[in-house]
Amino acid sequence: MGKLVGKVAVITGAGGGLGKYIALRFAEEGAKLSLCDINPEGLQETAELCKSKGADVFANAFDASNFDQSEEFISATVEHYQTVDILVNLAIAIKTPHSFLEHTRETLDISYQTGLVSTWNFMKLCYPYLKENSGKVINFGSGSGDQGQEGYAAYAAIKEAIRGLSRVAAREWGPDNINVNVVNPGAITDVIQAYLDQLPEEKRDPIYLGFEQTAIRRFGTPYEDIAPAVLFLASEDSRHITGQTINVDGGVNIHA
Repeated sequence: MGKLVGKVAVITGAGGGLGKYIALRFAEEGAKLSLCDINPEGLQETAELCKSKGADVFANAFDASNFDQSEEFISATVEHYQTVDILVNLAIAIKTPHSFLEHTRETLDISYQTGLVSTWNFMKLCYPYLKENSGKVINFGSGSGDQGQEGYAAYAAIKEAIRGLSRVAAREWGPDNINVNVVNPGAITDVIQAYLDQLPEEKRDPIYLGFEQTAIRRFGTPYEDIAPAVLFLASEDSRHITGQTINVDGGVNIHA
């Protein structure tokens, strides 16, 4: 415990799912939290949960793809905490799986704006403070892009673009002692169930969604399985790791 004491962590997409549980892990490790999400109710729930762990929490609900609002949010964060040490980019909108031919330009634009553009903007906005503090950036890829999962054309394309951006930033920001890494989370239980609930009963099978079986024969959970890896990359334990994609997927990808 206490790996992030005194560190200021900005987390986008903190109103639910992985963002919620990463924020909770960070709160338990002593981080000061600056949280945002487009969903005010979910964001409030996360903020209250983190406060119950004793964390100092600043939270604001807005669309992270809006540059002006993002700029105001980071300015307010710095006014509140004086700096930023850690940036976790989770924000992205995702649609129920459907074929590439059924994708519209609007579908692509939604993923592009909420995923790549928001990640791009927050990295630039936080850079001056990250440089001062030998900061950490943790972006998120997906097996959808890495494995080419059917039904996720727009989402997969944007997630791979985020990985490309992260590799470039890792090289360019290395001299500033900023670590930039990517987490590729595997399928997690609550996300799978949310998708299954939207499907006809005869199609409520995880394999239908393109989720492959893991080597350890279970899907992950956000708090116990994914958040600790993000914590590692946000802490000084990972100070000599940058430009990497960490697959936290239970062994769907095997690269040993």
